[in-house]
Amino acid sequence: MGKTIVNIITPEHPVAAYLFIKEMYQPGDRLLFIAANEDFECITPLVKLLHCDSNDVVRIVLRRDADKYTYERICRTINSKLDQETEYCVNLAGGTRYMALSVQHVFSNYHATFYYIQTRENLIVKTIFDNSIYDNDDVILPIRYKMSLAEYFEVYGLTHDLDTPKALVSDIPQVQHAFNLFTKQLLNSNDYKVMEVLREKYRGWKFINIKEVETTVNDRMVPIPNLSKFLNYIKFEPAEKGILNTAELDYLTGGWFEEYVYHLIKTVLQPDEIAIGVHIDGITEIKHNNELDVCFIKDNQFYVIECKSGISSESMFNEIVYKVSALKEVLLGVDCRSYIFSLKKDPTGDLKKIAKYMDITFCDYDTLTKEEKFRKLLKQF
Repeated sequence: MGKTIVNIITPEHPVAAYLFIKEMYQPGDRLLFIAANEDFECITPLVKLLHCDSNDVVRIVLRRDADKYTYERICRTINSKLDQETEYCVNLAGGTRYMALSVQHVFSNYHATFYYIQTRENLIVKTIFDNSIYDNDDVILPIRYKMSLAEYFEVYGLTHDLDTPKALVSDIPQVQHAFNLFTKQLLNSNDYKVMEVLREKYRGWKFINIKEVETTVNDRMVPIPNLSKFLNYIKFEPAEKGILNTAELDYLTGGWFEEYVYHLIKTVLQPDEIAIGVHIDGITEIKHNNELDVCFIKDNQFYVIECKSGISSESMFNEIVYKVSALKEVLLGVDCRSYIFSLKKDPTGDLKKIAKYMDITFCDYDTLTKEEKFRKLLKQF
């Protein structure tokens, strides 16, 4: 007879439960989820992703509000579903501390082994609750299972378009050249004017004819006489000669920086998986366009980076911070680590403080251009 794997489940932290099951599950095992009534639905994405037989899944739901914070009720509800013949593997990560204490108390009266999943450190701790605290019988092991980006999104019940990845417009030498032009102030006012008109007037177009845009007298179009000169200077060659398509227009008006960050992270950190321009959404009737500029996963830790080559004002920066914070709070969960990468200078450190207050790390011009500061940032990953 297999064992029963026990998790306290909440919508804010389902990853701990998922990783615990992936580490502990063997054919013949059963799954037991403990949740408050309002958290009941977050069990469904987990069960779906794990491809479990419904007969092997037990749900203990604390139906009334008072049940989730009344110790005796929690204990009685859980106790009524257990038996002395079953071997239980209990993960105490997840839920409130009060819930974890109740779960530990109840299962200590059964044939149970206790664990704690530490997702931030990618560790699993096996412990024995007894009267001896000096025998060093805690066992700490790394989590062997490697979660994918798709798994991370689906654990949170999110839809995604990872199956149709965004194509990169350029390669590492090209984005490095673009980075050097911006950071070493090798662009003049005419270059910035070209990019401004492309961004404001042509971004989102299916394509533009370069010669036509340079010489146009069409009322619908704004001429850019120096467009060819600009493209030659930045060493950008369109996929189709004389034409700039939608992706290339996006690249020239800021998308290059996303690709630079993508290549930088992929090369330096070597994540388990990385993606650019991923669209996600919750499974609801109301759809939103939530695009993640760069996201990656390393040792089961999920990271998302908002990329902004230019930030014109503090108010604009605040808007970006609130957007990133809301995305994390509403969709991506507590396991997400959020960053903003920008070529904006922050000599006073005020922008870093604003971001930090919202649990976001701001990587500014100095951090991206000075090796010592960038290496310090990398230690966070």
